[in-house]
Amino acid sequence: MAKKKSTSKKVEDRSVRANMNALIGLSACIVLILAIVIFVVNLILNALEMGGGWPMKIVNLVKDIALGVVICLSAYYYVRNKRTEFKVVVFVCMGIYIVMACLGNLLF
Repeated sequence: MAKKKSTSKKVEDRSVRANMNALIGLSACIVLILAIVIFVVNLILNALEMGGGWPMKIVNLVKDIALGVVICLSAYYYVRNKRTEFKVVVFVCMGIYIVMACLGNLLF
């Protein structure tokens, strides 16, 4: 027979879940603001035909990695109770995103 969780364990699980949801929401908001600022700076530099050079490539790389972290965190918490095949697909997609973000910003 399965052992029932105590009330304190249920409350603890809910508070951990609430804290993690708050962390993901806060990081998503911060990264969104960061992405918009970088996008606007990139547009201004391109309009002035300055391009930005390698410093803008590094800033864009940081932006893409930060967006990837937020996406990966939220995807992980969505798939952690799903089927194994679905988890594998999501984790492979996360890896591809990270590789493409790094190579795309550094090479092009």
